Amino acid sequence: MVRFIGEGTGRVIVLNLKRGELLLESVEQELAAAGVKNAIITGAIGSLKKAVFHRVTGMEREPVDEFVTVEKPLELASLQGVVVDGHPHFHMVISDLEKTYTGHLEHGTEVLYLVEITLLEVSGLDLHRVKDRDNIAILTQK
Repeated sequence: MVRFIGEGTGRVIVLNLKRGELLLESVEQELAAAGVKNAIITGAIGSLKKAVFHRVTGMEREPVDEFVTVEKPLELASLQGVVVDGHPHFHMVISDLEKTYTGHLEHGTEVLYLVEITLLEVSGLDLHRVKDRDNIAILTQK
């Protein structure tokens, strides 16, 4: 285990995404505009008309991912993760009327009615990701 300790928190970013906006792309755009390098997501709720995500499919040494697209009315029940060096790494829990899905949020996920997201900037960390020998993007400090 490796531990990173920040000096504190900074700005609170609240995003209100509307119908047709792309979830991950909008977050990336707003983080860049605000100059946010490191943050934690404190909450997100809303509805989606299209969800694009990936999930692991096995237990091999290197991850093997399945990419999934679901196009139907979906509730966004949870969005969790971190922003490292300006790059969001978010996982979500979504559901339709019959199933629940979970996985790593990908580009192309589209808002149905609205999505509200809050992020808390973390100061005093200079983190980035580096692929290790197993092709896993691990956190490191610059």
